[in-house]
Amino acid sequence: MSFAAQLDKVKEQEWFQQLKSSYDQLSPEQQSYAKWGSLLLGSIVFMFVTISTIQSANTAKGEYFEKQELVRIVSQATDEIRRLKGQNAGFVQAGVQNWKSILQSAASQQGMAAEAVEITKESPGASQNVIQETLLEVQVKGASVRPLTQFLVQLERGNPPIKLKGMKIETAGDGSLNAHLNLSGYLSKPEKAERK
Repeated sequence: MSFAAQLDKVKEQEWFQQLKSSYDQLSPEQQSYAKWGSLLLGSIVFMFVTISTIQSANTAKGEYFEKQELVRIVSQATDEIRRLKGQNAGFVQAGVQNWKSILQSAASQQGMAAEAVEITKESPGASQNVIQETLLEVQVKGASVRPLTQFLVQLERGNPPIKLKGMKIETAGDGSLNAHLNLSGYLSKPEKAERK
C-alpha cells in the first residue's frame, strides 16, 4: 500500500474529520499557533525517538564490546590451557618409566657401556601440582670427557627431563673418568594423584 493510499485512509477516519473541523473553526491566528505547536510537538517527538534510538544503539554497542572482551579473555585462557597442557605433555607419567633404563639408554646412545651407569640411591623429591621429582644418586664408571658431557646434555634435554644438581669426578688409573652425579628426574603424577 502506497503512502498516498495510507494518507487517504487516515483522512477517512472519523477522528481525523473531527480534528479537521475543529481546526477549520479556529481563527487564522489560532491556526498559525496550532501549526507551530504541532511542528514543535513533532520536533520534540522526533528528537525523543532519535535520542532513544541512539541510546539503545550505544547500549547494544557497549554490550557487544563487553562480549567481545569476554570472548577475547576466554580465547586467551583456552590458549594458555593448551600451552600448559603442551608443557605437561613432555613429562612422562610416574610408574611408566624406569630411571635405570632411561639412564642406561642415554649412556648407550653416547657410546658408553650401559653397565657403566648405576643408580646408587633413589628417593622421592619435591611434589608440585602434577609433577613428581625423584632424587637420584648415580655412579658412572670408565667414561671419557666427551661422551660423559654428551650424556649429561642428553639427560637435560630428554624426555622425561633430568637435571644435573651436582657432580664429583675422579680420574681412574687408565685415564678414564668416574663420576658421581646428583640428578633430579621429573615425571607427571598418575591421574589418581591429580584428583586428590
